[in-house]
Amino acid sequence: MSNFNKQPFQQFIQPLPPADNLSSFIYTNALLQSANQLTRPLLHFWTLQDTVILGLKDQRLPHLSAALRLLNHRGYHYFMRNSGGLAVVSDDGILNLSIFYPWHLEDHELTIDEAYQNMVDLIKAAFPTLSVATGEITHSYCPGSFDISVNGQKIGGISQRRNKLGVVVMLYLSVCGNQQDRGILIRDFYDEGLQQESNKWHFPDVWPGAMTTVAKITDTPLTVSDAIKKIQTAANINDSTSLNSIMWSPDFIILLDKELTSMVKLQERLKKED
Repeated sequence: MSNFNKQPFQQFIQPLPPADNLSSFIYTNALLQSANQLTRPLLHFWTLQDTVILGLKDQRLPHLSAALRLLNHRGYHYFMRNSGGLAVVSDDGILNLSIFYPWHLEDHELTIDEAYQNMVDLIKAAFPTLSVATGEITHSYCPGSFDISVNGQKIGGISQRRNKLGVVVMLYLSVCGNQQDRGILIRDFYDEGLQQESNKWHFPDVWPGAMTTVAKITDTPLTVSDAIKKIQTAANINDSTSLNSIMWSPDFIILLDKELTSMVKLQERLKKED
């Protein structure tokens, strides 16, 4: 049985403009390194505008420059996250959600599968009419063993990072918007990046129809704001006063500066490809 709601959550909501795209992972990394100071598990909601988030593996595309030019021509921003995985789209129809579990608040150190399952159970509680399944959707973009899907179509993907202080479980959820177009964008990105060379790196063969949105499945005019409210209700949100004190502390600001430097350095490879 899931323990995602065994105690109240605190929350941090972060709508980010393109100039602040890197802040999504800067804050993720800094919060995970500060997990021992959290007084409750934390939900971090964040959104981006017309952005493709690249994974470290995407650096191996033999024609990366051409693939990045395609994103520019289609009107998309992009950056590379400091974790594995592959490209995903984040726009005003995509909700990014992270759950931070500090070990000092847990009965035991959650296993990898338990941490993943907590996120799945939170989404099931927020959207009880959805018959959510987990397992890799092969022809989606950024396929993984904890893809979440309904009727065989992917609606989101989950990853996690952990250290000695805690774990963060990260989800992107396709709430609304044109998922077909998102799939076409990433399919074309990899086609342009490979240019018919042998795909020895196992980049995904993206079928746009392999993915859909919660709004389309439920046939409702759902927005990201609506989705946040449903998740907040399911998660038993408590006030975030203690989180504010952490995030304004000198130590946390130093961590943010350090993570900013690291993320900016990570982007150097992409700048060389511009």
